[in-house]
Order: sequence, then C-alpha cells, then structure tokens
Amino acid sequence: MPKVTQLFFLLLGILLCSAETVSAQDEEPVQARVWSVDFVGNKTYESLVLRNIILNESPGWFKKLAFWKKPGMKLNENDVKRDVIRIERFYQRRGFDDVKVSYEITTLNKEWKKGLTFRIIENEPIKIAEVNFEINSSEKNRTLILEDERFNAIKERLPYRSGQRYETINESDVTGNLTGTLNNLGFPYASSTVQANIDSAAKSAVVNINVTSGVRARFDTVTVEGEDALPAKYIARETGIKKGAYFSNNQLREAQREVFSHHLLRFAIVSIPEQPEDSTINIHVRVREAPLRTVQLLFGVGNVTRIDNLWENFYKLFRGRVTWTHRNMRGRGERFNISGRASAIEQRLSTDYLFPYVFNTKSSLIFSPFIENKVEPSYKILRGGLSNSFVYRYSQKFTGSISYDYYQNKESEINSDESLPDNILTYNISSFGLNALYSNNISRGEEGWAIQPFWRLSGLFGESTFSYQKTGITIRKFTGITDDIIFAKRVQFSGIYYAKQDSLPSEVRIFNGGSNSVRGWNRQELGPKRAILDANGNYSRYVPTGGRSSFSFNSEVRFKLDQLIKGFGFAAFLDGGQVWKNFGNIGSTSLLFGTGAGLRYRSPIGPIRIDVAYKVNPTDQDLQIYNGMDFGNAWDRWAIHFSIGQAF
Repeated sequence: MPKVTQLFFLLLGILLCSAETVSAQDEEPVQARVWSVDFVGNKTYESLVLRNIILNESPGWFKKLAFWKKPGMKLNENDVKRDVIRIERFYQRRGFDDVKVSYEITTLNKEWKKGLTFRIIENEPIKIAEVNFEINSSEKNRTLILEDERFNAIKERLPYRSGQRYETINESDVTGNLTGTLNNLGFPYASSTVQANIDSAAKSAVVNINVTSGVRARFDTVTVEGEDALPAKYIARETGIKKGAYFSNNQLREAQREVFSHHLLRFAIVSIPEQPEDSTINIHVRVREAPLRTVQLLFGVGNVTRIDNLWENFYKLFRGRVTWTHRNMRGRGERFNISGRASAIEQRLSTDYLFPYVFNTKSSLIFSPFIENKVEPSYKILRGGLSNSFVYRYSQKFTGSISYDYYQNKESEINSDESLPDNILTYNISSFGLNALYSNNISRGEEGWAIQPFWRLSGLFGESTFSYQKTGITIRKFTGITDDIIFAKRVQFSGIYYAKQDSLPSEVRIFNGGSNSVRGWNRQELGPKRAILDANGNYSRYVPTGGRSSFSFNSEVRFKLDQLIKGFGFAAFLDGGQVWKNFGNIGSTSLLFGTGAGLRYRSPIGPIRIDVAYKVNPTDQDLQIYNGMDFGNAWDRWAIHFSIGQAF
C-alpha cells in the first residue's frame, strides 16, 4: 500500500475516533434547567404574584432565543421544596390556614428543559366574625384621640372588619399605623397590639385591637454631639424643634431631613435617647461635619456642531468649571461659593452667598452676583448683574421661590448682511420671578411625576429698558415598565404674553432645540430663522431668531443594560416642538419632530450621555435651502449631542 494511502487511512481513523469522542461527550447528561414555571389551583392570587415570592424562575423570552447556550436556572429539587414552603406561608399569612401545595417536574421537548408546576389547594380561609377596639388612656386623652380626624381615618381603613379574611400579615401595618398616629398626637410611648381568638373548626376569628397611649409629652432640650466648626445652637436650630411643642413623629423625621440636608453636615442622625417616660422628651442629634473649604474641578466635552473647521479648532470642544466653596461663613453655617466656567461659547464668573435659615429651617436666601460672556448661534452678549432668591421648601414635595434679578447687558446681534457691522444693543433687565416645583416620588427619575410652573415680570415699575411678562410650565412623568425599562415623558410650554415694546432683544426671546430639548436640532436652532449674506450678497447661513411662544414634548424609553455591561444603558426617543413669533401665531406652523437613540453610562458624576438624532420633517431653512437653491449636505438632518445628565 502506498505511503500516501496509508497516511490517508491513518488520518481517517483519527477523525473517526475524534467524532466518536465528541459524540460521547455530547451524550453526557446536561444539568437540567427550569424552562417554565406554572401554577394550578390558585384561585385567589394571580400567578404573577406567586412568581415574585419563589426562588425558581423561567428564563425570559430574550434569553430563550440564545440558541448557543442553555439558559435558565439549574434545577435543584431542594430549592423547589423550599418554594413549596414559601407558597404555603404566603397563603397562611393571608388567612388560608389549611392550604396544601405540591409540585410536579416534567420534561419538555429536550431532556434538559424542565417544566415546574405547583399545585395549590387553597381550602376555606378564616373569616373575621367580630372586631373589638379598646383605647387604654385617661378620659381626657381618650377624648382627644377619638376626636382626631387622622386617628378616625386610620381606624375606618383598618383591614380587620367583620366578614373579611383574617390575615396575620396585616398586623404590623395595623399596629404601626395606630401607633404612628398617636405619636403624631404627642404620645411618644404609645403602643398597639392585635390579638385573635381563632376557631379553626368554624373557620372564624374574633380580633381584639388594643391601643395604649401612654403619657402625652412635649419637646424639651435638643443636645448635639460631634459638632466642630458649627456651634451646637445652630445645629439645634436646624432641627426646627420648638421647646414646649407637643411631640410629633413627623416633626422628628422632618428634623432629620433638615439637619441632614445642611450643606456643612455630611452625616446626621436625630434620635430619642434613653430617658424616663414622663411629660417631657429630649432629642439627641449626632453629626459629622464636611470640610470647611473645598475645590471642585469639572471637565467636559461640548457640542461638535457649534464649531467650524473641527480639526483646526479641536480645542473648542472642551469646557471646564472650577468652584471654590467656603462653608460656615461668620460661624453661622452660611456658605460662600466662587465659580468660574469657560468654553469656546461661554465664559462666566459668579459668586453666591447662602443664608440657610431666614424665618425657619424651610426658608433660605441666596445672593448671586455674576459676569458672563456668551456666544449664541445668532447673537453675542456680555452681561453682568445680581440675582437674589428667597427659597421656601414647604414640604419634601413642594418648593417655591421668589427672585429679583438685575442685569446690565451689551448684546451684539449678527447682521443679516455680513458686510455691515453687528447691531449692538445696550440695555438693562430688572425682573421679579415666581417659581414652584411640586414633585411626587421623582428623585431617581424612575417613577413619579413633577410639575414646574414659572412667572417672570420685567419692568414692573418702569425701571427696566424692556417691559414684558413671561410664563411657562414643565410637566415630567416617569413610568416603570419593568425593572430595567423606564418610559419618560416631558411637556414644556413658555410664552411672552405681554410686552410694551414691539421688538425684544434676543436674550429675552424664547428659543428651542438642543441636547436637553428637541434633540434633532442643535442649541436654539429650532423655529424661525433668517438668512445671513456675505459681503457680496451671497447666501452664507441661517441663524435662529427666536419668538414669543414655544411648545415642546419629549418621550424616551430608557433601557438598563446591566446584565450585559454594568452601568450602561440605551435610550430611544421621539421629540417634537416649535417656536412661534407670538401667541397669535400658535398653530400657524406645524410641530417639528426629531427621533433618535443614545447610549448612557452611569458615572460617579452622573449619567454620561451620547445622543444621535434625526430631523423627521425639517424646514427648508433647516436643510440650508435658500431661494430654492440647496446649500446643505446630508448631515443637516442629523444632530449629535454629548452631555452629562439625563435630557430631563
């Protein structure tokens, strides 16, 4: 046999052996995985509810598409048995004392795919036959408690009532609500208990609710521990607790928030120390102070589209800010900031002085002088002045402010003919402002809503070059679709509804478009525009002119990608808006829409955001079409934004 033939058969034998080896490996048993979880017999609670209380879960539809691997939890029968116990306890705490739970494991279309089915026999639950309610207190205090609207409202909403299931899981809520209500009435040592006499054979229960008020107490002294630079009396004042006022648990929580939010304190705990249960109650505050002086440096990247000839002017992309803070000015907890920021389009130097306590802990006063030079798409402005704001935080949800601003301005508006000098306008603005913010569970931008109106009046007493009134409102709402998907919406409207002068300076007029607005357009570039001609009368570009009314909306679906890359996210959005010359023109020009997507990264300084947006229905001006001639390019439909922080 020739050597070539021998070599061929030798290689063929090796391949056959390898194939047999691979085949043998493929036939090795694969760890069984949970592919589906089902419930049978659950009449009272939906399967979705029960899935949330057990350990075993089936892979999502996206993971099931991953044909290159075997997704799903590894099947462990001990874990399944523990889930049986979890389901039984879930039902038992909700009145089903005789519930029976079993399980069945079946093989699906592949040996490693297992279906897990829990079979539930609920049986009859225990029903409440009678509810007895008793208050242990003096006659005077009992009358006070029974006449309190909050206490009666809690009592009326108690889940324990005749004919209802007796659910032991409600006991902590019942006792907590009753005790908390008494705490807020001045009874710091109040207690509540729930006891039930259960007849298992009759499936009935007699529920006895007992409330003991204890002594009614007033706040006495506030002691402070851990203070250094800030005297203890100012920390005690920050609690808002008044000596002689009746004890309130709400007041104690509010004191915790007020002290913790003070700019000089990085740690604060307000508590009730061990003491005799008498008619006075002492409060203890433990704090740790932040450094008295700090310097903060921030560095970022600006918008590419604001720079001509990017390669030669690459440095203009960058921007920075430095802030020096001195806390505890005058030894009274006041704060002084000096801040400077610089970029190719803006330079600003400002200071602010904060008085954190005016009439009470909820009120503060801020003085902010500044000087600024800014280059916008259609004008340049040099201005300086003073902004004064009185801020009142009525509650955790509602904050309002009153401000007075005085600015001196030198504005240079680009002339429509580049052969002519810019129009220069020197003027002052003196205005009063009212602002409010009501937010409901919106701190993390994952669930909740907020409404933010404003009203500004300039030249109210004839002291301003221009007299006008501007108002607007912003509404935001965030809805959690799943743990990893958030649907965010925002609507904005603003308008100048009164002005003595026919023409207002650019800095006063309303503009739209940009990384935090309608993202298909760059900063201020949405809405009316005018053409700029060069020295020979040829078209050069369009610049925005702004208007007196504007509307915009944003809708964005945000996806967290932590399962793929920690800290990363993705967003798809649709924005729309328009700017009109005045109120009378609202609706005369249709809304313009921009759509796109972007990447997010949760960094220590906030979400780093890159958005790419596309103009859906741009105008001729947006596409650089002048007198029927196209001076634009394909990139005129696109906008790219680099930012820190969410768009809204």
